[in-house]
Amino acid sequence: MATGRFIVLDGIDGSGTTTQSKLVAEWLRGKGLEVVETCEPTRGAVGRVIRQALSRALPGREGAEVEPELFALLFAADRLDHMNATVVPALERGQWVVSDRCYLSSFAYQSTGCDLDWVRTLNQHARRADLIILLDMDARAAYDRFATTRPNREVFETVERMTAIRANYLTIAEVLGREGDRIVRLDASPPAEKVAEEVSTAVSEFL
Repeated sequence: MATGRFIVLDGIDGSGTTTQSKLVAEWLRGKGLEVVETCEPTRGAVGRVIRQALSRALPGREGAEVEPELFALLFAADRLDHMNATVVPALERGQWVVSDRCYLSSFAYQSTGCDLDWVRTLNQHARRADLIILLDMDARAAYDRFATTRPNREVFETVERMTAIRANYLTIAEVLGREGDRIVRLDASPPAEKVAEEVSTAVSEFL
């Protein structure tokens, strides 16, 4: 059986990664492909701890923000489990995997508080994506998309942090592109339907 392909939708909070990952999975199924949809943080044991930490609800640390190094370690551990339990087995079965976020997120988010080279070392065993679609948009505009619908903000959901994270995405995407990663940067600011058209075009060119 042919090996499947691994596609990742990534970008700052509010850029539409969850929406677009679902839409591209549906689009691929329409092409007759078998698709596994997944996300990071995962719904596994480590992923649940991460979600608690993001919401400042980690048992014993309620209300406090955990250290940047701890976030980096947690995300790397969750990713390795994700690769071994979900991504690689699906690819070996010949399925296509569409993930809402992966290692590029760690590089962009965790390098705001940690050394990027160290974060990359933690993630060196993660399966590289065959295609990363970077949904890029202004941090303020992205923040405004969820500001009125999410009463509780996660630790990275401030305009200041999102601005820094966006800058990291753009810089690191260029580096990874030079290293051989296939990364397509798309404007995520138009309506979701328009962005979906651009995403499907990018995937179609990849196909």
